[in-house]
Amino acid sequence: MTPAARIAAVIEILADMQAASDAGNQRGKQAGQWLRAGLQRRRYAGSGDRAAIGDLFWKIQRGQARLVWHLSALDATTTPRNMTLAALVLIESQTAQLPQIFSADVAHAPAPLDADEANLIALLDAREFNDPAMPQHIVLEWPEWLMADAKAALGDGLARELGALMGEASTDVRVNILKQSDRRRLRDQLAGRGIKGHLTRLSPLGVRLEKRSRLDDLQEWKAGLFDIQDEGSQLAALLCDARPGMQVADICAGAGGKSLVMAAKMQNKGRILAIDPSAERLEKSGERLRRAGIHNVERKLVAEKWSNRSWRGKFDRVVIDAPCSGSGTWRRQVDARWQLTPERLLDIQKTQAILLEKARAMVAPGGRIIYITCSVLASEGADLIRRVLADAPEIELADIADIWSDTVGKSGGGDCPPTDNGMLQLLPGRDGTDGFFIAVLQARLR
Repeated sequence: MTPAARIAAVIEILADMQAASDAGNQRGKQAGQWLRAGLQRRRYAGSGDRAAIGDLFWKIQRGQARLVWHLSALDATTTPRNMTLAALVLIESQTAQLPQIFSADVAHAPAPLDADEANLIALLDAREFNDPAMPQHIVLEWPEWLMADAKAALGDGLARELGALMGEASTDVRVNILKQSDRRRLRDQLAGRGIKGHLTRLSPLGVRLEKRSRLDDLQEWKAGLFDIQDEGSQLAALLCDARPGMQVADICAGAGGKSLVMAAKMQNKGRILAIDPSAERLEKSGERLRRAGIHNVERKLVAEKWSNRSWRGKFDRVVIDAPCSGSGTWRRQVDARWQLTPERLLDIQKTQAILLEKARAMVAPGGRIIYITCSVLASEGADLIRRVLADAPEIELADIADIWSDTVGKSGGGDCPPTDNGMLQLLPGRDGTDGFFIAVLQARLR
C-alpha cells in the first residue's frame, strides 16, 4: 500500500466508527475492534501497512480532545477526514506532503483536497498541538465532568498520572509458579524466542516486554508456563494473601486472572469459588486454568442479581474485582473515557456498594475482604470504602503496607508504594502499572 492508501484506510475506519455512532449502533464496541475489523477487510495489507495504519489511527484516538479543540477553534467540523488532516499536520508535521497524498494521480488515495481543506491545513500549520490556551482537561484528554473525581484521588499527581494514561500501555507477563518458579528463566526463554523483556520492578512474578509480541503460538505459552497480566493486576492478586487450604470467593472473577495467581499461591490446596454472571468470561477462565494446571477453582455462573444465602460466613478471603469505570486502564481502551456517562458511573457505583454488602455476609470471622477496582477515581475507591466502614462495625481497614511485606516483599518484589490510611492506589506514572485501587477489610473475630 502507498502512504496515501494507508491514510485513506484510516479515514474509512474512522468513518465507519462515526456512522455507527450516529446511528446508535456502536453497542460498546471499542476503537481497537473497529481497527481490527478495518484491517481484516484489507487482508492484502502487509505488516508494514498494518503497522502504519494502526499508528496513525491510535494517534488520532489518543489526541482526540486536542484535535477536536483545534478544529472547533477554527470553526471546522470534526469529520473523520478533518480529524485525519489535523493529525497529519499537528502530530505528524506532514503539511508539505498533503497535496501529493490527497491526489487524484495516486492510486487508492483519499479524494483531492478542496479549497476549504487547503485553507484549514494552512491555519492548522500555524498552530501548536499542545496549545497553551487549552483547558487542563483538554490537554490531559480527560472528560471534564470527571476532573474533580480524579483530583480527589490523585491530588498533586493529577497531571502526571492522567498524562501517563495518555500513553501506550506496556505488555506484562506473569510466570506460573506451579510450573516454573523463576521468572528470570522465563525472561531468558522469551529472549531465546526473540522477545526481549526485563523483570517488573514491583511484582515478583512479572516480566515486562520491550514491545508487543504475539505469544499464544509459543511452546511456553501452550505449556502454561506464563500468562499475560498487567503488573498491577499481579500485585492486587498477591495482596489477597490466599494461602494453601483456604476457602476463597472470587466475586466477579471474569477471565480468571486473579484466580490464577491465588490458586498458584495456594499450591492447588483449598478452594476458590470463582463467581461471575458471564458464561463467556467463565469459559475463557476455564481455558486459562486448564493450561496453567490449576484444579482447585470451582467456576460458578450466577444471575446478574445473585443470592449469597448459601455462602454466608464461609470464606477466609472474599475478593471483589469490582465492575468500575476502567479509568485506570484507559491507556488500553483509549476511547472508553468518552463513552462513560455520569448515569453509567452512578449505576456502577451502586453495584460496587451491593457487592461489598454481599462480601460482608460471606466473609468468615477473622477473614478478609479485598476490594479492587482498575480505577483512578476517588468515588470508586477511598470514598466508597470510608462510607462502608462508617456503617460496618464488624470490619476494619487493614494496612496494605504490612500485607505487602508478608506477600510481595517476602516473594522478592519491590517496596510498597505510598498508602493512604492503609489503602493503596497503584498508578501508571509513579508505579508503571495500570491504575488499581486496593483496600483490604479485616473481619473482626466475634
